[in-house]
Amino acid sequence: MRKQTLVVLTWTIAAVLLLHGCAGETPSKKAEEGALSLSASHYPVYLAAQQIVSGVPGVALDMFLPPQAGYLEYARLSEPDWQRAQRADILLLLGGGLEDFASVLAAPGGKPLIVAGEDIDRLPGRVLDPDESLVPADNPYVWLSPRRWGRVVDGIAAGLCQLDTNDARKAAYIANNNAAQARVTAVSEQLAEAMLPYAGRSVVSLHPALAYLANEAGLIVVRSIDRDPSAQLSDADIADIAAELADNLDAIVLVEDTAPAKLRALPRTVALGVLCNGVANGDASAWEYTMQQNILALTQALSQLQ
Repeated sequence: MRKQTLVVLTWTIAAVLLLHGCAGETPSKKAEEGALSLSASHYPVYLAAQQIVSGVPGVALDMFLPPQAGYLEYARLSEPDWQRAQRADILLLLGGGLEDFASVLAAPGGKPLIVAGEDIDRLPGRVLDPDESLVPADNPYVWLSPRRWGRVVDGIAAGLCQLDTNDARKAAYIANNNAAQARVTAVSEQLAEAMLPYAGRSVVSLHPALAYLANEAGLIVVRSIDRDPSAQLSDADIADIAAELADNLDAIVLVEDTAPAKLRALPRTVALGVLCNGVANGDASAWEYTMQQNILALTQALSQLQ
């Protein structure tokens, strides 16, 4: 593993967007005097930040967006959301297209932002507007890839080490990041070992986050089916999806565990956690636990299709 001091120096420029000219005290000055408040956009960003700030005295963490269904990149920043964000000293984003409203928060006079995953390599996503362009957008759901998740966590640590001048807290961020990276490595190795007998097997993805899990597992996504994860599906919708799946009878079908029951009941389907939604003050081990459960479910589904 890389030494953390080098990690911080490497990621500072890419991980942090520091807005100058903010009204009032800077986060650095407030951090010297007492508490520091952080607010994350979506649940996976909150989870990543939890890895770094859990147990660090004087640091409070919450989310300024409420949990919501559907594609997260379609979330809009309401007035109450914006007001919640303004109560924090530092805002935490993922970047890479996840927060379509990022330009509003980055306006002059706003809060400092840590954009923890802006430069992470991404898989192709969906065609967002066929009338404008048929080129797929980047897929922002990087957190089901252990390698990429580790970089998100690392980016938050780097940003906080730049913005917080409290030396004791900096040391805690670095120690927490080292421990988090060790957990990520363990999950990555577990995934690689479990998937070794199934390398190159075909899968169909019904949620964009699951393409990252399949990619890191050495599986081949032969088809992605676009659907609204927040919508209930009619019998006709289910029949249409089943007809599409009939073209890939040698593939298991990856769907999120919150999908409609009728969809999860289709043949060869395995329901997996995608960590798109959750509440603040939840279990800090949610990512590790979910990934371990996903590895188990994938292994069982692939073994049954042989």
